Amino acid sequence: MYTRQRSEQMGNYRDGKKHRGITVEVRGDDFGRALRTWSKKVQDSGLLKEVKDRMAYEKPAVLKQRMKKQARKRWEKTVEEMIASGHWHKDKKY
Repeated sequence: MYTRQRSEQMGNYRDGKKHRGITVEVRGDDFGRALRTWSKKVQDSGLLKEVKDRMAYEKPAVLKQRMKKQARKRWEKTVEEMIASGHWHKDKKY
């Protein structure tokens, strides 16, 4: 890439024409509302979860065990809901 093209691209970032990352506009000096909106956007994007996951290495075997445990928990919850609604029969194999 040529130097002039690169400097033009970087100039756009400096001028505020292109935003990188998650941004929120503060309107009417209401910083609290902007902060809540930004927090919601960060939470919805899953950014904090990814950062937390990358903080420590997890061995593949441990990851597999954790995923199995989560799947088992989901299945048990589904069974409880089915029992409560009357759709679960002990004689049937699922």
